[in-house]
Amino acid sequence: MYALVSALSGILVLQRFPAPTPEEHSVRVANVHGPKLLLILVIDQFRYDYLERFRPYFVGRGFNLLLGGANFVDCRYDYATTVTCAGHATLLTGAYPNVHGIIANEWFDNRSYRKVYCAEDSGTTLVGGPVGPGMSPRKLMGSTLGDELRLATGFQSKVVAISLKDRASIMPGGHTANAAYWYDAASGHFVTSTYYMQALPSWVAAFDQALPAKAYCGKAWQALPETPGAGGQVLKQFTPGLLERPCPDSQFLGWLNATPYMTEIELSFALEAVKQERLGQGATTDLLALSLSENDYIGHGYGPYSVEVADVTIRTDRYLADFLNSLDRLVGLDNVWIAFSSDHGVAPTPAFSVEHHLSGPAAAPLAVGAAVEDALSKAFGAGPWVEDVDEFYINLNRFTLQKRGADLAKAEAIAAEAAASVPGVRAAFTHTQLTQLQLLQGSLLYSPIMRKASNSFNEQRSGDVFMVQDPFAVTIPPGTGSNHGAPWNYDAQVPLILWGSVFKPGTYAVPCEPIDLAPTLAVALGLTQPSGAQGRPLSIALK
Repeated sequence: MYALVSALSGILVLQRFPAPTPEEHSVRVANVHGPKLLLILVIDQFRYDYLERFRPYFVGRGFNLLLGGANFVDCRYDYATTVTCAGHATLLTGAYPNVHGIIANEWFDNRSYRKVYCAEDSGTTLVGGPVGPGMSPRKLMGSTLGDELRLATGFQSKVVAISLKDRASIMPGGHTANAAYWYDAASGHFVTSTYYMQALPSWVAAFDQALPAKAYCGKAWQALPETPGAGGQVLKQFTPGLLERPCPDSQFLGWLNATPYMTEIELSFALEAVKQERLGQGATTDLLALSLSENDYIGHGYGPYSVEVADVTIRTDRYLADFLNSLDRLVGLDNVWIAFSSDHGVAPTPAFSVEHHLSGPAAAPLAVGAAVEDALSKAFGAGPWVEDVDEFYINLNRFTLQKRGADLAKAEAIAAEAAASVPGVRAAFTHTQLTQLQLLQGSLLYSPIMRKASNSFNEQRSGDVFMVQDPFAVTIPPGTGSNHGAPWNYDAQVPLILWGSVFKPGTYAVPCEPIDLAPTLAVALGLTQPSGAQGRPLSIALK
């Protein structure tokens, strides 16, 4: 496997995009005036096909409103680590992890010799939540669209980011956001970090004090009558036990956190942010980055072909319609541009894939680690050789390498070959390989899997061996739901819709990537591209 680079070294690269037509050359967008408010909506774990499968059940001004804009139906991530933190960073920087550095939700750091979280920051503390370290975007390399907007307007534009997940708020907000808020399920409060502010604004504190979760006490998650296959059944019921408990307590908050009702709470918070921060009321364009996380929690639990995912998708449509109607009253949708996408899709559950003959078993990290340990021990002597192994990376033990006098590049190659021999691993590439490959990009064509691995690889942060699993192989215990994080289209294909006065409505079947979102919006707003942007403006959809 590690010889694959040299075997492909003589083939020329084919361009991802055809040459622009004269009509595209003539598109003039530099003088377009921005809206009062730019809403960037990300729905976590939202596959493109959900828009088609569930469209008969959508109402008028939810997803159907957005689908009346510029709808790109062939939009796919061209990288392999399709997870939340990396995906949100990719959307707003217009770059892949090889540039923005967010290679996963967490990764093993060879310098500190520990796992690091993508948004961790020991130099900050939480605000409005439990005492402890805070979060920040300091690990994000380069600027986001919001950063460029703030810079261009002399920091007069406001950028506010909101999500249930910290990483899905912090990465879209970028380095210069006025605020990033996320939800602390233990307390039922929205919180932030001292990176942004020293105390919560009074409106956030009031929202938290009202405990919006209280409105759902005693309410079961019952499928909508129109949800296909559900028959209006109760999908989830809170059972507090034999003793009477106050509501909402920590047990109820944990239950509520995996129901669609959390989307209602988040959208209520977002509307309050629009009102209290007067977003869309200033002299310059403001940006609201809103990431809805609940679809991801439910998708992980039940898989994309479940009645639970059907119900949360249809409910999200209705919640979104209410939100947009309220936004119309507050700002006026004529003054709003909306960009809609997702950070990733999801695979079918392992049980579903096996039942329908789509896949065999996944390669568990333990099996991969054992194979690598055995191969390196035979080559160089007893280990331990494997310091860390997860679904993406193998990190080798630096102390053993030094003790045995083993050449790192050779050890990587042996480890990659051993990993690729484990059933369920489609390919394995070494740190040395991918580093050399990135030096050759633009002059060589390599396999699609290798290209996706290269786009996921950051020389400063990535491990010693990068692995890609077989299609439909999910590295979680059987019967525990589903996962994502693969280069295959069920994880990589997501919606990309542009709605607003500057965009030409229509269905566009031209290839695009989510990295094209930030460059397109930057051109429409007359901004400098985010510093590492690799995507290209979708000029075909610009008036």
